Order: sequence, then structure tokens, then C-alpha cells
Amino acid sequence: MIKHLKVVANQAQKAKIFLEDCNALNDGFLPIKEDGFVFWPLNFEVEGEIIEREGLSSSRVSRDYRLKLPLNLRNIAPRAFDIFGSIAILKLNSEIIEFSDIISKSLLDSNPNIDRVALDMGVKGEFRIRELDMIQGESNFVGIHKENGLKIKVDISKVYFSPRLAMERKRIVDVAIKGEDILDAFAGASPFSVGLARKGCTLTSVDSNPEAEKWSHENFALNGIKRSEYRFITSKIEDVISDLGIYDRIIMNNPTNPIPYLEGLSSLLKLNGFIHLYKIVEKDEEFEVENYLSSDFKCVSKRVVHPYSPQSSMMAFDITRAVSNVRNTNQ
Repeated sequence: MIKHLKVVANQAQKAKIFLEDCNALNDGFLPIKEDGFVFWPLNFEVEGEIIEREGLSSSRVSRDYRLKLPLNLRNIAPRAFDIFGSIAILKLNSEIIEFSDIISKSLLDSNPNIDRVALDMGVKGEFRIRELDMIQGESNFVGIHKENGLKIKVDISKVYFSPRLAMERKRIVDVAIKGEDILDAFAGASPFSVGLARKGCTLTSVDSNPEAEKWSHENFALNGIKRSEYRFITSKIEDVISDLGIYDRIIMNNPTNPIPYLEGLSSLLKLNGFIHLYKIVEKDEEFEVENYLSSDFKCVSKRVVHPYSPQSSMMAFDITRAVSNVRNTNQ
């Protein structure tokens, strides 16, 4: 069975361009057209409606690296992996970690766009950084990721970045309006901020990781955005809330622990503005973001962004301020 991204037919070409751009399209299989939808075969999961079904084999040479593995490893080696630039990021469980060398070499041999393979040992530490071990190729964790016409350059061993949020970042850029004042509260290397600034919004980007500031300035410049069009603050967000203004839109991309910051950040939102909050939600968890909001606010949309683990998913919550009780920044 192959994972496919299901899209309506009139969005199929746009989806194909996106999937090719981030190396998610599995060109060992053909797209399936059915009942007004196109099912694009995937190398790894992205946001959207994912359907598992029999793949339609292509005459092209498959990039499924598992075909190069010994038979005893093919069914237990992971199909999915992340790609950042030309770096494949692979997670291996304890059952197969001892075979990391042969698995990573097979992956490298099967994908001409990949020149390094890094082993992902989990997100750790104060700055939520992936602990990585380069097991194939040059021990250099700097890469350039392309998405939605942007280039994002970062050392992924020093700043967290998820290529799986490309469609979510595009969604936020699409709903934002030129001229908005936007706070990116947990900016990282500023992939949300860069896209929004290029649309013509004014960005305040905040992150406590000094490396995030370094790579954010590089990414703004790489995409033609002047220093006058954004502000980057290196700080914990809770330490600078009193020094910030009020905003049309606030991005809270801190999915492992966003709720402690919601009350403080919501005080910075303009009437009819939006907060985009991301949270990891367990499958058996009865989580309602409204339970953490005052009566001024309303959650108008929630959706699964992508699976996070077998037991949980990352979810997006779009929250608006429906009642005027905005902090007076002149006091």
C-alpha cells in the first residue's frame, strides 16, 4: 500500500508542483485519477488528506529505497522520511537501528537529489532542536529548502525546521492580507515570517534561540526582504509581551506546549484579528481550545495538519477576537 495525497482535480497541477518542490512526490508510481480527484503517490506524508491504496506502478525506476534492501529488512524499514534540501532525515526504531548503515546507503543510492542522510534521535532541549547524527555524506547540517517559491536556509542541527508544514505556511500566507501587522511568536528560522513579509505584511518575529536570529536574517535577505520590513527579537516570548504592540494576526507554532502562552498572547490581538495556534493532540484526548479562552474569543476552525506519532496528530486552531477588549498600548 502506498500513501497518496488526495486533491480535487482542478488543484492537481498546483499540488504536483508543491510535491516535486519538496521531494515528496514518489515518481516510482503514477497519479490515480478518480471521481474528480487526483491521488498523488508520496515518498513521505505531507499535510492534507492522505489515503493509503495500491500504487499504480510507473515504468520509471522507483525511488523506493527499500527495494535495494535485503528481504528481511524491506518490510520493517520505514517508508517515510523527511527531506530538507539534499538531506534525508531518517527515524529508526530500536528494532532496526543496528541496520542504519545499510538502510541509509540504500536511501542515498535510490534518490539522486539526496547527498546526506541524518539519523533523527528526537527533538530535545530548551530550543526544541532535533538531535541528529549524520550517518552518510558530509557532516554538514546546512541545507536550502524550497517551498512555495521561497528558499529557507538553516542548520537543522541548531534550529528546528519542519518541511511538513509547507502547505500550512502557504495557507496562512493565502489568508493574510497585505499590510497586516503580524507577530510570529515562536519564529525559528522564520519560514512563516518570510512568506508573510514577501506578501507585504509587517512582521515581528520572536525566538529565544540565538541561532534562529542568525538564520532568520539570512532567510529574509535570501528572499529579497529588507530589514525595514521586519523586526526580529531574540527572547522568550513571555519576557517581551509587555513591550510588544497589538497585531492583526499572531502565529503560535509551538505545538508541544502552546497553552501556557495563549492568555498573554491573546491580549495582543486586535478586534477581528486571528491567532493560528498549533498543538499536538493525542488521539484519545478530548481537547477543546475554547476551554482556555475568555469569552472575547472564538475558535472558528480546527484541522489536523499531519500525524505526529501513531497516537497523536498536530492540529491547527484558528481563533478570532470577537469582542473588543484590546490592550491599550499607550498606557
